Amino acid sequence: MIKEAIQYLVSLKENKTYTIHGETYSDNRLERIPMHVNRPSTVQVNGLDSIVKLVHTELKKNNLPLFIRVAGPRSVKVFSTLDDVKGRDETYEAVCDAPDFRGGWRDQDTAIIELRSAFVPNEGTEYLLDLLSRICKEEGVTSEDNGVSQTVSARQGISLKNFERLKPRIPLIPFRTFTEVEQPESEFILRMDGDGRVGLIEADGGRWKMDAKERIKAYFEDQLSTEVSAGTVVVMM
Repeated sequence: MIKEAIQYLVSLKENKTYTIHGETYSDNRLERIPMHVNRPSTVQVNGLDSIVKLVHTELKKNNLPLFIRVAGPRSVKVFSTLDDVKGRDETYEAVCDAPDFRGGWRDQDTAIIELRSAFVPNEGTEYLLDLLSRICKEEGVTSEDNGVSQTVSARQGISLKNFERLKPRIPLIPFRTFTEVEQPESEFILRMDGDGRVGLIEADGGRWKMDAKERIKAYFEDQLSTEVSAGTVVVMM
């Protein structure tokens, strides 16, 4: 009795096929077990120069050509061409660790610290630092806003106040991408509220991201010019 039961259970595992109207059907689902392929683990770095050094050192160990894809202003991925089993090696990845500036509202002290530490100095930072040093905070900021430009109460000397019209758009250069390339400049809308908080809102529609990616691409094409010319390295966005 036990023998017959075991034989029955074994028979359930057998794959049986049936031909119906010229079509072949199976009573079991068959799954292909993919062949194991040894692939290198992805090396993650924080600088573009590290990617260049890795490519120079290990280029011949990869399935060529090697593709460098600028995935974003803060991300670069490197992978090989297809191998015999139509797979790729995802060899390297660069993730930017520079400050990632976010637009929005901040208090005056925070804004001053950011302007001195998280921006490339330019006329825009000089204007904002000068303005913030003269804004009255004791009794709040008095402002007039017509939706296009804004006028705020500023202080001159010790007690003299006057109304000063703010520039509606300020060109600024925050640190937002890899330090090996020139940081892209973009315009920010400037606003201040009644508590003296500073509002910086990006006003370039994200164009800075495309500028940063183009500069990263140009960096690799320059640093790996020999490999790019030989076709062993392909740089793309």
